[in-house]
Amino acid sequence: MSDTPPDSSTDPPRIYPLVADQGNERVLKEWLVSHDTYALADVDEPVEAGAFDLCIVDRGGIETFSEELQRAKSDADPVLLPVLLLVPEAREGIIETDRGEIADNVLRTGVDEIVMLPIRQVELEWRIRALLRLRDQSLTLDSNVRQLSRFKQAAEAAGHAIFVTDLEGHIEYANPAFEEITGYDREEVIGDDVNVLSSGGMSDAYYADLWETITAGETFEAEIVNHRKDGSEYTAYQTIAPILDDTGEITAYVAVQMDITEQKNLRERLKRHRDIVQRLSDPIMIQDESGRFELVNEALAEFAGLPAEELLGTDEVSFMDADSSARIARKKREVMETESPMGYSISPEFERSGKEAVFDTRRYPFYDHGGELTGTFAICRDVTELKERARQLRVLDNILRHNLRNDLTVIRGRADQLRSETDGELAEMAETIVTYADALMTTGEKSRAITNLLSEEPESVRIDLSRTAALIADRIDASELVADVTVDTPERAIASVTVNIEKAIEELVRNAIIHNDRAVPSVTLCVTTAGDAVELRVVDDGPGLSEMDRDVLTTGQAVDSLYHGSGLGLWLVYWTVRRSDGSIAVAEADPRGTEITLRLPAPVAE
Repeated sequence: MSDTPPDSSTDPPRIYPLVADQGNERVLKEWLVSHDTYALADVDEPVEAGAFDLCIVDRGGIETFSEELQRAKSDADPVLLPVLLLVPEAREGIIETDRGEIADNVLRTGVDEIVMLPIRQVELEWRIRALLRLRDQSLTLDSNVRQLSRFKQAAEAAGHAIFVTDLEGHIEYANPAFEEITGYDREEVIGDDVNVLSSGGMSDAYYADLWETITAGETFEAEIVNHRKDGSEYTAYQTIAPILDDTGEITAYVAVQMDITEQKNLRERLKRHRDIVQRLSDPIMIQDESGRFELVNEALAEFAGLPAEELLGTDEVSFMDADSSARIARKKREVMETESPMGYSISPEFERSGKEAVFDTRRYPFYDHGGELTGTFAICRDVTELKERARQLRVLDNILRHNLRNDLTVIRGRADQLRSETDGELAEMAETIVTYADALMTTGEKSRAITNLLSEEPESVRIDLSRTAALIADRIDASELVADVTVDTPERAIASVTVNIEKAIEELVRNAIIHNDRAVPSVTLCVTTAGDAVELRVVDDGPGLSEMDRDVLTTGQAVDSLYHGSGLGLWLVYWTVRRSDGSIAVAEADPRGTEITLRLPAPVAE
């Protein structure tokens, strides 16, 4: 059955004739075919399957198709499918016969109009039009009911709070999302004033503008701070629109609130972070996969000599020397390919601003909210002054070590001469002078190593710690030191560390041997892999580390002045491991000795 109102301009109402009297049937069909206002339905289709807007029947039609008509009208319900019954005037009383044949059929099929024959065409058309108007009204009503049902279903399923108020602001309807957002049950707010949600945080001018807008028939949109049933506040983006009747009069208001509390808090946090980033004197930037700037702070703009707005969408080539920008591009590609942070030092020339600087840069992979890699994020720490101080420190260190080495060489030479030319107590004193002179020279070399380590930017490299442990054991075996050094390692154990790590590990081994009280010290180098890290343990059977040496290794803080070679060597180990983003743990070995564990990062899998 058709469930849409007929459009008289394009789709005339369809009439289905069920007239058993052949003469009346022929006349009726001819009249319908010749009539511009109506259309003859396809009579070859079954009654219950046919598409028509009105059915004309006579006694024979009802007796034959009573059940089909009843099913057709039932299927069309609640839309009216009108049936017009033609009854010969001479037999009008047949509807009221005691036998009830026609009366029962009329009752069952639901005849909507009865016409006595003969009838004039004008009257027939008037009766048809009256029934079709009723059908149109039922179609319109059904459409409105369906729309209302769909609206209610949509409102009930919506994720935003939806509520309807009367003209005075009393709540007439609220959806489940309203309950979830506000904490109020619908039943307890129906009939209540909408001010039940008021937090008191909005101004009188806000509400004055709201009511002025919606009473004028316009839609009001703005953020609002309301409070929940438990007293907590929430921020919503609110849209309020008037509901109009057919005459254009306002009958109610519908409000939709989208809870933006989290978004609001996020925006405030982002603003704070953005303000902090802009205040920093170190350049900070986010770049996309192609290296184009998506975010820059004022510090970068100042070095570049360009406004921040002009930098967006460009890259370093626009303001930096070619060699530096090419090196940065390579680093960005490496970070994107490995998806791991990378540190590097760079001294660019800023052609526009004329500035010069040395930057200790840390570049990270940058991901969007969906976890997809979209570019890189970099922080460039201006270490120009630190570099200059490091250079001065190296110069001072070189001068001091040069003078110390020259003086110690003279002292050692004279003491060695005295030792060879004398005997007894004087020779023993000369031997002591030689020993301490050699120790001071060793301390000077370790001091130079620490100075160089701290004054240079750490560059991460991949080192096979299994191979490193084996090389160190071989060197100790070939040296003058007497010790039993064993190695327990897997075939390969790659770590991402600084280039000084081998020197640091060897320092631990030599320190364990030199300060061991056994005739033949025993030292074991054990390497294991543990997911994102590689662990190297140095285990000895000596008397153990002092509290001062433990503090140096694990915290980098000495509890006393360091005056001997082993102390400086442990400082070298601490700073090397720390600049490799690793850690050190110290424990007592069983049954005797010390176990020092270096935990070093493994490279990120490509």
